[in-house]
Amino acid sequence: MPWPLSNKLRGKDKVQAVRLVRHLQTQIALQQLAMETYNDGLALAAETIERGDEILNRPKGLYQNPSLVAKYALPASEKKAAITEEMLSEHQAFDVSGLPKQALEVYGLGTDLLTVIIAKARLQLTCLRDWVDNPSIEVYERMSSLDGAEEATLLAAVRALNSLIERAGLSGDPWLAICHEVFNDVRGRVGLSPLSATDFRARFLQGMAGGRARFFGVE
Repeated sequence: MPWPLSNKLRGKDKVQAVRLVRHLQTQIALQQLAMETYNDGLALAAETIERGDEILNRPKGLYQNPSLVAKYALPASEKKAAITEEMLSEHQAFDVSGLPKQALEVYGLGTDLLTVIIAKARLQLTCLRDWVDNPSIEVYERMSSLDGAEEATLLAAVRALNSLIERAGLSGDPWLAICHEVFNDVRGRVGLSPLSATDFRARFLQGMAGGRARFFGVE
């Protein structure tokens, strides 16, 4: 009885898949930076704040002081929007030639997710500016209008990426090593010292388990 054919990627296909995984994990690190930057600004501007885990449970705050929002939340929102534009620039510059079929599909799902992330960052910035100009208007529902689309595209992109990681033979320690490397690369971009492998792993696994893991902002 013949052995079933393995669906593992090999040779050039594996090399290309690893290259894409590294790129998409860098995108994830940049998204984490954007989220922490935005949430820290909102926390400073809020009268009260429930931080949540910043992954599935988003922070919830009560904002009453337009001056505080203008001082802290608006600059943080502007930084978040700028980071998402940086993500777009790097994603568009990524060379997709030579990617195997599944990897190309994963890249496309990453593009779908990034489109929503950028749209949401721009919407949040517009809503905050509108509220500072006129605090009597209701903006919370409008600010959260893309949450469902973000969750759906994120789920699709993560599932596809995890499948590619498995096929490329990167599950476990090899994948964590890539994550550690790219998160430290992004920390370096904003002037932060690198995390040790032990520290990074503890934070990362805490986030994977549903805890509140911080890689760039205040604890």
